[in-house]
Amino acid sequence: MPTAPLLKRFIDDELGRAPDLVARTMAAVVEQLRRPRDQLLASERQHHFDLVELLQQQAGRFQRSFVDALRQRVLADLEPADSAAAAASSGPSSLSGLQLMDEGRVESDIEISRAAQQIDTGTEWELRELQTFTSTLRGQSHTTAESNPLRPLAYAHALWDAAGDVTDKPVQQAILLRIASTAMTPLLRMAWAAACSRLESQGIEPSIYRTVVFAPGAGAARKPEVDVTMPGALEGLVRSMPGGIPTAASPPADRPAPAGRGNALGPALEQALARIEAMLARLPAADGDAAGDAAGDAADRAGTPSSRLAEFRGSLLTAADETIERQIIELLSRLFETILGDPMLPQPLRALMARLQVSALRVALRDPKMMEIHDHPVWQLMDRIAGAAVGYPQAGDPRLAQFLAVCDRLVDEMLAEPVQDAALYRRSMARVDACTAEQLRDAQVAARGAIATLVMAEQRERLQRELSHRLAEQMTAIRTTPLIRRFVTGTWARVLAESFTRYGEEADASRLALKATEHLLWSLRLPDHPQSRLRLLGLLPDLLKQLRAGMEMLELPADEQQTVLDALVEVHSEAMKPRARTGTGAEPEPTPEEIVRRMRDESVEPMPETGTPFSDSLIDLGSMDTVPAEWLPSGPASGGDDAATWVHAMAVGRHYRMFLLGRWSHLQLLWRSDGGQLLLFAGEQPGSTHSVTSRALERLRTADLLIPLADYSLVQRAVDGMLRSLATLR
Repeated sequence: MPTAPLLKRFIDDELGRAPDLVARTMAAVVEQLRRPRDQLLASERQHHFDLVELLQQQAGRFQRSFVDALRQRVLADLEPADSAAAAASSGPSSLSGLQLMDEGRVESDIEISRAAQQIDTGTEWELRELQTFTSTLRGQSHTTAESNPLRPLAYAHALWDAAGDVTDKPVQQAILLRIASTAMTPLLRMAWAAACSRLESQGIEPSIYRTVVFAPGAGAARKPEVDVTMPGALEGLVRSMPGGIPTAASPPADRPAPAGRGNALGPALEQALARIEAMLARLPAADGDAAGDAAGDAADRAGTPSSRLAEFRGSLLTAADETIERQIIELLSRLFETILGDPMLPQPLRALMARLQVSALRVALRDPKMMEIHDHPVWQLMDRIAGAAVGYPQAGDPRLAQFLAVCDRLVDEMLAEPVQDAALYRRSMARVDACTAEQLRDAQVAARGAIATLVMAEQRERLQRELSHRLAEQMTAIRTTPLIRRFVTGTWARVLAESFTRYGEEADASRLALKATEHLLWSLRLPDHPQSRLRLLGLLPDLLKQLRAGMEMLELPADEQQTVLDALVEVHSEAMKPRARTGTGAEPEPTPEEIVRRMRDESVEPMPETGTPFSDSLIDLGSMDTVPAEWLPSGPASGGDDAATWVHAMAVGRHYRMFLLGRWSHLQLLWRSDGGQLLLFAGEQPGSTHSVTSRALERLRTADLLIPLADYSLVQRAVDGMLRSLATLR
C-alpha cells in the first residue's frame, strides 16, 4: 500500500531533526557519565570513564549510526511487507544455516524492550496525541498506534545500533543504551509536542480514539470484570440483560423456562431466525487472501451490510415469547457485535463468525447449558477457530487461507444440518482440531532438516560438556598457561564433540583427534628426559597439523588459531630445554593448595547446565542507578510463576507471542528436543523457523517478553468488550 504523501513529508521532516536530537542526547549522556558514582564498583566506574572517552572520540560516528538506523527502521515501517521480509531474512548466530537464539542474543532484545518501554512511559501523552495526527495523515478516521512509524521501539533500536558502533563490550552497550534512553525521553516529549503543534498550525485535524481492544500481551494484564470461567458467570450476564427477572407473583406464562428448556421455538421467532439465516447465507465465503484488505474502517464490519445479529435485534425481541428468550437474544446479539468488531480477528474470519450467529442463537435458546458453562461446545468451537486464525497475522499467509477454507466448508455443512445442537458443534470442533493438527504435522515435516540439525546440536553440546569435564580433570595437575588450559578444556573439547557427532567415534577423523588429544596432554607434562624430548620432536609436526585441522573444522578465525599455536610453540620450546635436576630426579607433585590456586587463576568458564540463568550476567540492573525503578525486579515475574517451570510446560502446537529479533512476533512451537534445551518455532512468514534455547526463553519469560498468544478466550474478550461498551452508554 503506497504511503500517503502528507505522512511521508511529515516523516521526512522529523527525520531531518534527528541529528539535533541525538547531539543533545549525547551531551546529556556525557554529563550523566561524568557524575560521581561512589556507590559503583571500580570496574563499573571504569566502564563509565571509558564510555566518556569513546563518545568524545567517536561522537560523529555515534550520531551518524543513530540517524541512519532510525531512518532505516522508520522508512521500513512505512512498508511493512518489506520490513517483515527483512526481519525474516536476518537473524542471529546460525547453526549450519539455522537461526539459533541463546541467552546472549536475547539479552539485547531485553535491553531494547526496556529502553523502548522507558521512552513509551515518559512520552505517553505526547505520543498518543501524535498518533491522532498521523492517523489523519494516513487517511484514517480513527486513531491507531500503528499509524505512527515514529515509535519508541525505533528509537531504542537506533540507540542500540549506535552503541554497538562505538563499543563492542556488551556491558558498555547496555550502560550506554540505558543512560541514552533516559536522556532522550524528555527530548522526545518536547519534540513530539512540537510536531503536534506544527501539524495543527498546518490545518491538520486529529482523528478520534475509538474503543481499544488490547492485543494479547499489550500492556499489563488486567483482571476481567466478569470471568466467564466462574460458575454462574454467563447465567448472571443473561439475567443482567434488558427484559427483567419475573417476580414470584408473575403468572406462569411470563416466567423463565425451567432448566430442561428444549421445546421448539415459537412460530414468530422461528420465522424471524429463518429470514436472518437466509440473509447471512449470502455473505461471501472467507478468503485468507483477502485478509490484507482489512485495513481501514471498512474492515471493521464483517462481510456485507446486515451481517450482524444486532441489526435484527428489534424484530427478534418482538418475536420472542418469553423473558428469558429476550435476554438471551440481547446477550448473544451484543456478544457477536463485539466479536465482529474485534480488530484482532482477520476480516475473512469475521464473515465466518457472522454466519454462525443464528446457529449459535438457536442452540442457546434450546440448550440451557450454553448459558451456564464456559466450555460449552459452541463457545469452544468459536475459541478454537479464532485462536488458530490469530496465530497467522500476516496477510495472504497460505496457512491462514487453508485453515479458513476448511472452516468455511465446515460452516456450510453445519448450517445445512436440520438440528443445531451441542453435538453438532462438538463434531465440528473435532474437525477443526484435526485440521490444526494436520497443519502442525505439515509444518513439522517441512522443518525436518532444522530438527535434525538441532538434535545433532544438542547431542554435540551434551558430549562437549562431558569431554570438557574429563579434560579439566586431566589438566588439574598440569602446569601451563591459562590460554592453553582454556584451549584444551574449551576449544579442543568442542573439536572432539564436533568430530564425534559429525563422523562418529570410530571414524578415522575422530581417532586422529583422540590421538592428538593424547599427544597434546603428554606434551604439556613432558618428562625431563632426552628420549622424551626426541619423541616430542617427532610428534610435533603431526600434532600441530591435527590441532590446526580441528580448529579449522570449527571455523575458528585464523588469528585465534595462530595465537594458540604460538602459545604451544612457546610451551614446547621451554619443555625442550633440559631442566635442573632436583634431589629425587623428578619434578615434585603440586600440593592441594597449589592445585586450588592454579584452578582459580586459570579457571575456564563452564558450560551452563543448571542454576538461575544470567545470575552472573554482565548486564546487571541492580548496579545501575540510572535504571528506572520499574525496570528493577521486585518479585517473581509473570504472575509469580517460575520461568523454568513455565517454559518446561510450553505445549507443542500452541501459539505464543514473543519479543524476538527486536520485535513482537506470533510463533508456534513445533518441536522440543529430548533434553528440553532446544525448541523450534514456526515463524510468521511461511517456511520460516526460529530455534531458541530453553534458557533464552526463561530470560524472555522473566522479562514478560514471552506469553501465550491468547491468555483468555475470544468469548472472554467479547464479554470484556461488551461490558466496556455498555459502561460508556450509562
